[in-house]
Amino acid sequence: MGKHYVTLESGSRIKVVPQRGQLFVCELGCCCGQTERDFAPLSHDLYHGEWERRKLRNKVHLTFTACLGPCSLANVALLFFAGRSIWFHSLNSSELVVALYDYIEEMVKATRYLPPPPLLSEHIFPGYALEEGRAKIG
Repeated sequence: MGKHYVTLESGSRIKVVPQRGQLFVCELGCCCGQTERDFAPLSHDLYHGEWERRKLRNKVHLTFTACLGPCSLANVALLFFAGRSIWFHSLNSSELVVALYDYIEEMVKATRYLPPPPLLSEHIFPGYALEEGRAKIG
């Protein structure tokens, strides 16, 4: 992927490095990680630490966000990669978060979408309805 430049209204040019993907982790809403409301914990430090350790900063952007919904499936994450959206639910353990990052690294190395591994497949749900009410997973 090449570098792109954007010219701002002020006339200054900013270099933009296109990302291969983006991982949104629900953390700031009403359910995900909210143990005081009887939801499973969510480890901000693990998500951020794995992202840093694997040097994904200029490849897959990490965003901690408010509600991604649906709350009944808390701890939700949304991965955009290679033009696809992959929704994950109930990422309630360190093992699942590490597996998610292993999966992301595999796709970064392959420079394309790959099907999720079996451990993560059990945690995928259709986040968006497509034409005629059909949803595509992965």
